[in-house]
Amino acid sequence: MTLTIARGESLGLVGESGCGKSTLTRAILGLEPLQAGEIRLDGQSVEPQMPRALRAGLQAVFQDPHGSFDPRWTVARLISAPFHLTGRPANAADQVAAALLEVGLAPEDAGKFIHEFSGGQRQRIAIARALITRPRLIILDEPVSALDLRVQAQVLDLLAQLRMDHGLAYLFISHDLSVVRRITDRVLIMQAGRIVEHGLTAQVFDAPQKDCTRRLIAAAPRIPAAWKETDA
Repeated sequence: MTLTIARGESLGLVGESGCGKSTLTRAILGLEPLQAGEIRLDGQSVEPQMPRALRAGLQAVFQDPHGSFDPRWTVARLISAPFHLTGRPANAADQVAAALLEVGLAPEDAGKFIHEFSGGQRQRIAIARALITRPRLIILDEPVSALDLRVQAQVLDLLAQLRMDHGLAYLFISHDLSVVRRITDRVLIMQAGRIVEHGLTAQVFDAPQKDCTRRLIAAAPRIPAAWKETDA
């Protein structure tokens, strides 16, 4: 099976816990060797020994970015960290300021430290860091699951806008099928390390062909139509 992600496309990846999503993610990022098959970006093989310039075309945003942020570093240093793959440009400070503006933060935030920000703001900083090298593909691994619903909506709107502005390609990994339906064009269903179903997101969710897809959809939480919020 050969799958490609076109420029400006958002591809979803869903599956039960333990199905292999994290392993696949690490392989796509070139952090683990493949046992079989091949992953290619711009016609070049993605692997642990790939050139730095190719690795710069792959960035990731994770569920809890705080764990990947050095608390001793300023936001400017955190966001500009991917420049070690491409060489630090002379206008790095301007690029950091522009990246902060793109994600709805202020250029002045570059001099702050990560503990000074809320969870939603930290995720915006993680997105700014992923954007700084203008990658070909951004892998979003449960990027909003730790956020409350209002902040989730803001971050998802931001991701959609950035995709349109820059023609970014996303691989969006999530257990939340409502989020996957909202933000992706196509979806992959994974089971026991294999892709068992794929297609346009709406078609797969509205008319699933595989039992595992039906189970995932049936297990998704639903709020009854008659439910009303009442005072405790």
